Amino acid sequence: MNINLLTEAEVSDFLGKSVITLARWRREGYGPAYVRIGRSPRYRREDLALFMQANCIAPGGVSAS
Repeated sequence: MNINLLTEAEVSDFLGKSVITLARWRREGYGPAYVRIGRSPRYRREDLALFMQANCIAPGGVSAS
């Protein structure tokens, strides 16, 4: 197992979003960056961190990025 790449199921568990939501985000050009290994999307840990940083909302509703 490559510790730097996470499967769709692992990211789904981590973010608390369904695999279907992740697929929709990819179609819509939203969500964390990913790479394709064959037909399977894989997510790098650093891309998940960047996605979370970009979507962080500070108290008062102000974007933290």
